[in-house]
Order: sequence, then C-alpha cells, then structure tokens
Amino acid sequence: MSWQDENVPPVVGEYRVERRIGAGGMGVVYLAVSPSGRRVALKIIRGEFVGDADYRARFRHEIQAARQVSGAFTASVVGADADADPPWMATQYFDAPTLSERVRENGPFGEGAVWRLGRGLAEAVRDIHRAGLVHRDLKPGNVLLPEDGPRVIDFGVARVLSAEPLTRSGKVLGTVSFMAPEQLSTPREVGAAADVFALGGVLTYAATGRGPFDGDTGAPPIAVAMKIAHDAPDLAGVPPVLRSVIEKCLSKDPTGRPSAADLLALLQEEGIETAGPEEPEKTTEPEGSAHGPRRGPLTRIYLLAAVTAIAATVMVPVFQGSDAGGAHGDAKSSASPSVRASSTRAAPAIEPVAALRPKGWGLWEKKPTTATGRNDDGGLPSCAGTGDVLVCTEVGVVAERIDVASGQTMWSKPYTGPSTDTGSVVGFAGNTVLVDDARIDAKGREQLKGFDVKTGDLRWSAWVISPSFTMQKSTITTVDHPEADRVRIDRRDARTGKLIGSKTFPAGEYYTLFGSEDGALYLLKAGDEGFITSVAVLDDATLRTTKVLATFDEDPGTPVEADGDTVSFLLDGKSVTRVTRAGGSTERLPLRDAPKGTARTQGDTLYISRADGMLASYDLRTGRRNWTVETGDESPTRPVFADGRLYSQVVDGRIICVDAATGKTAWSSAARRDPNRSIASPFIERPEPVVLNGVVYTGSSTGSVFAVAPPAA
Repeated sequence: MSWQDENVPPVVGEYRVERRIGAGGMGVVYLAVSPSGRRVALKIIRGEFVGDADYRARFRHEIQAARQVSGAFTASVVGADADADPPWMATQYFDAPTLSERVRENGPFGEGAVWRLGRGLAEAVRDIHRAGLVHRDLKPGNVLLPEDGPRVIDFGVARVLSAEPLTRSGKVLGTVSFMAPEQLSTPREVGAAADVFALGGVLTYAATGRGPFDGDTGAPPIAVAMKIAHDAPDLAGVPPVLRSVIEKCLSKDPTGRPSAADLLALLQEEGIETAGPEEPEKTTEPEGSAHGPRRGPLTRIYLLAAVTAIAATVMVPVFQGSDAGGAHGDAKSSASPSVRASSTRAAPAIEPVAALRPKGWGLWEKKPTTATGRNDDGGLPSCAGTGDVLVCTEVGVVAERIDVASGQTMWSKPYTGPSTDTGSVVGFAGNTVLVDDARIDAKGREQLKGFDVKTGDLRWSAWVISPSFTMQKSTITTVDHPEADRVRIDRRDARTGKLIGSKTFPAGEYYTLFGSEDGALYLLKAGDEGFITSVAVLDDATLRTTKVLATFDEDPGTPVEADGDTVSFLLDGKSVTRVTRAGGSTERLPLRDAPKGTARTQGDTLYISRADGMLASYDLRTGRRNWTVETGDESPTRPVFADGRLYSQVVDGRIICVDAATGKTAWSSAARRDPNRSIASPFIERPEPVVLNGVVYTGSSTGSVFAVAPPAA
C-alpha cells in the first residue's frame, strides 16, 4: 500500500472513498460514492506533489479545463477542489476498457470496426480542435470503449492552441510511441496536426495490435523517437484502403496531413465504400469494440480532464423580437415578472405518442434535406428563430429556412461537396441570418455567412480562425487568431458584413468577448492560470479597452450574464461573482448546494441543469436558491426560457417543459429518436430547442426537424 492509499481520508469532499482503481503521473484515482449513491471516479493529487505549487497550479488548470469541455466527448465533472488537502476532482464513472486493454485481451479489430472507430475518434479530435485545444497524448490507452462509442480521455497534457500555459520551454509532453516528429523536435510549436499523426498510429494499433513505429520489446524511448523522425511507418497487415488513409495521417510534414474534419470526411466516404453493409466481423474482433456489447471482466474507470479555451456565447436558440440577436437575446426578451408567473397545471401533461395530430402533439416532421443529412456520425439539426422565421442547419446543409406552420423548406443552401459537419445559427439582424459554417479549410479557417432571410441569397461571408463571437442587435464582433503572434478583434455590420472597426492585440494571452443585448461589450483575458484573469470594458467604436473593471487571482468561473451595469460569472457548484461597471467592485456570492452543469440566465435569475436531470433556480443578486427539482430526465440540453417556462430536450428526444417560477413539470412530449442510432453518443451534439409563439422546434436523431404544440395550460 502506498503513502497515498494510507493517508487518503475516508471521505473527500462529499464523496465516500471505496477503493483505488487507477493511477497516473500526477494523481491516483479512486472509486467513490456520493451521498445519493452515485458512483464517481475521484482523482486525488499524489502525496509527493501535494506541497508542490507547480503541480497544484497544473491540477487547478486541469479542473477548470474539465469543467469547460465536459459533455460531448468527455465525462462531466461533478465536484472538485484544487485548494483542499489533498486536492481532488470527481467525474462520471465509466465501466469500460481502453483500446489497448481490448486489443491485448481479444486481438486486433476487424476492418469494419476500425473504420467505425476512426470516424468516432476523428470527430472527437475535430471537436477538440474546434475548442482551441491540442490533445498531445492521443494513444490506445487514452481511448475508452464504452458501449455507446469511443471516447478520448486524459487531457492532462493538452494545450490551448493560442498559448502554452503551465509548460516550461522545451519540455516534451506526451507518450513517445505516438508522438508526431515535430512534437519531439519543437514541442512548443505543436499544433493540431500532431493529434492527426497520433490518430493514424492509434488506428494502426487497432488494426494490427502494434504501433507504426514500435521497436523491439524494451527499446528505449530515444530509439522509438529516432524511428518516428526518420523511418517509414510499419503498416504491414493494415487493409489497403485503410492504409492509404493512415499514410496521410503519418506524413512527416505536418502540412501534408489532413485536418481532423477532412479526415472525418475521408473516413466516412471511403469507409462506407470499403466496408459496405454491416456484416459480422472476423473472429479476432472483440465484441463491442466500437458499438456492440462488451465482453470480458475488465472494469476500469477513467477520469477525463482538458485544458480549456474560454467559451463565449455563440448561438442564441430563442428569439422573440423582430430584430433579435446578441449574446442573451432570449434572456432579455420578456420582462422579469414573467419568471414569477405560477403554473395552473396540477399534474404534467404527457404526449400520448410521437405522432402527428390528432393522436399526438406533433404538428409536422421535416425529413433530412440531403442524403448525408442522415448518418450515424454527423450532428443533429439545430435551429434558431425570430417571430415566424425558423432557420436550421443540418448535416450536408449550411442553412435552410423552414415554414413554421407546415414544415416545408422555403429555401436551402447545401454544402458544396461531401460534408459531415453541422454548423450553427449565430443570430438574426433585420432580414439577415448569420450562420457559422462548421467546415474548416486547410488553413484552419471557417466562415461566417450572412443569408437573406426571405430569399436565402448569400449577402456576405468572412473567414475567421478559432473565433469567438458576440452579437448585439445589428453588429457582430469576433475574436480571431489569424497568426500565431497576434489576436485580432473585428466588428462588423451583421446585415452587410461591412467591417466597422478592427483592433490587433499581441499574442501570449487568450482573449474572448462577452456582450449584452443593450450594447455593453466586455473583453475577457485568460492567463497561464487557466481561468479568466481580468475583465475590461471594450469601446464598441474604437475596440480599445477603456477600463479594466477587475482582475482575478482566483477563478471567477465563466461569464453568464452582462448588461450595462454588471458582469456575472458562474463558478460551477460554488459561487457567482458579480463585477459592477460603475465602481468596479467585485462581490462573490456562494451558491447553496448548486448542481454543476449548463446554465441559463433570465433577468436576475440563474437556472442550472445537471446531466442527471437535476434543475435548480438561483437569484443572481443574492446567490439564494429559489428552488431545485429532480426531473429524472437524462442529459437535458441547456434550459431555454420562453413565456415564463423552461424547455429542454433530453436524451431520448423528448421535450420537457418546466414552470420557471416553481420548477414543476408542465408537460413532456413523447420520445422521438432513431432506435438504430445511439443519441447518447458523446460525438453527437444535441441542440437546444427553439420556442416561437408557444410551439417548440428541434432536431431529432433521425436527422429530421419536428414541431410540437402541446395543449394550452
């Protein structure tokens, strides 16, 4: 028994420690149980590092990162305290082996399973890069294989693309066998292409049981590094078509490798042609290697954590004004008294069946526009609306307007060429709808596009790299990273795309924007600590910082609400920090028993939704809890506010409507999903619903968009 096991307390935070289940370079992982009986993976920093300030800082960075990216391809953080003794972090519990364990136990995968695994991993890596991160340690031991699809784990040495926090110059981080050549020679210059190189090695391992640069057993790391730098990969035994894809990933030149998005498209297109229809795999393939039932006694729990790029509000799914837009368009659209309106329904109404009227509440269902709109790897359709205008994005379609009454397509703008990406609607400005085209080109750029709402004509477009947006009425402001040595902020007329102003900042810090509907614009800066270190007022005309309101030595959390007077930050499960614009005063309000999850604000009310269905309401001004309720609905989307109610879509496609004043469930629609597709897959992003005039619109796992109009309360 180690020092760590002998000295770990029986209860850490609120979690009862049961047994040790794993260990890594910085921490030890234990199986623990919450007061309600929920099992978690509890990571505790190793005893020899508890007094090391550098390791504590790195662990704090890891915690903040995990909170930001938990969801689509990682496990949710349910509790953490970097200042405790010992420091700890708890995440979801997974009963599943790693890819390396599976191959060791059952041998290499069959070809079809490798293609499916590759698509899942390519999508995960694409999303990691979209978040502004590089994983830097993708390997078989960091690929988890639960029944609902592969997950990338252990982001302990990830880095933000625009910075290098908590990493000393020249220090090589990662696992040598799957490192890219540039990761060995110039570690501080490692970019997204290094993850694609590692992914090629992982797929080689899955197909053959060995890495492409494995040396003799016991070979020192320097020997493996020399093979990576100078030798061709050993791809003997890799099926020919798959080999051609892997060879592209393993190019010595980073610029010769496909992006993760391009790799996903390549794996999708060629994988279908190669593998053909589903068929039994060869006997050496383990059951459940990608999607099937799991075999064998392996029980491992992994803690997932990532370095974060500070998130800005990008998409506003609900609009109730004729010229809506802005980071919180839905939050300001109705007066605060509506939050306190009480429900008159004694018991929740349940939709009888997922069918069109008269049996159910469904008004219509629009099938996917293109053949690629229905596939197992692409995201679900997502929509936004204003008044009687509904615009959606889906796989294969940049944007389309759908008639709210009939579900008929009024205009559609498909992607040119094959695409498995799903963009998002940023907002509306007059008769222009802004869309973020999700595809990333060879230079790492994506496009903002403005379409005419009535005709679908493209009014303007602009290329941006690793952007964050904030939209306010008729303007949109972006933070762009066009070059490694600078950061640029651009402000445009959202209707025409005309550049109103531009300001360049030196690189070395990570910047993001946060704005309010009333026009207040704030510049947030994150430093090496991994959290927001300052908030400043940004002049909308000159884009200069006119006043630094506050600096932070401790993590304030992420911004959730702003207006011309105050900026509020939420630190999951702990506190709300409010910074006033007039005096620059800072107040931290503790939150009582707050769940950790996605948040939505409405006026001075904060709503937090947890993955297990818990929903809570807090007063932003005092931190006082208004109510909390266990809905019992798994993995709800961030709550959307409209007409005094909160709307979420849960994992099986149902829409849940909750009274915002009391937390009481008003109604629940029937499930709408494809039984052949795992909607719970970590690589499928589920959209927030849109509410227009009492009707709810959202996408389903079938690739369709549907409308639900429940009976009036």
